[in-house]
Amino acid sequence: FEFGAAFGDFDGADSFQLNMGYRFTKNLSAELRASQNTGEFADSQIIAFAILHQAFPEWRISPFIGLGAGTIKTMPSSTLVQTEDRNDNLLQANIGVYAHITSRFFVRAEFTNDYILTSRNTNEEVNEWKVGFSVFF
Repeated sequence: FEFGAAFGDFDGADSFQLNMGYRFTKNLSAELRASQNTGEFADSQIIAFAILHQAFPEWRISPFIGLGAGTIKTMPSSTLVQTEDRNDNLLQANIGVYAHITSRFFVRAEFTNDYILTSRNTNEEVNEWKVGFSVFF
């Protein structure tokens, strides 16, 4: 099992993420992600499930790629006009690196491209990056 926390940037908004994963093989793992993004014009929450592939898990600094899907709830910051919250589906593609400090404790950095499937005429594409610490247990 893996548990981690990370901080970063979600298209200009501050982002905090918790993730919990399970490693099926030495190369393949699944994880559940929960993110809270706080911006100037809107806040959002993401719940997503992802599959990660780590090609070289024995390396001290090991790259990984991943694909995920989930939902995003957007809460606009509005004081003059009543706005409604939006719930949309999203797809994620990410690339990152594990940097092992010990055999169980490591730094994790990743870049994620979120493709938000809105109910409007156009979908949204958001880039995010995060850096955090994780632990295997």
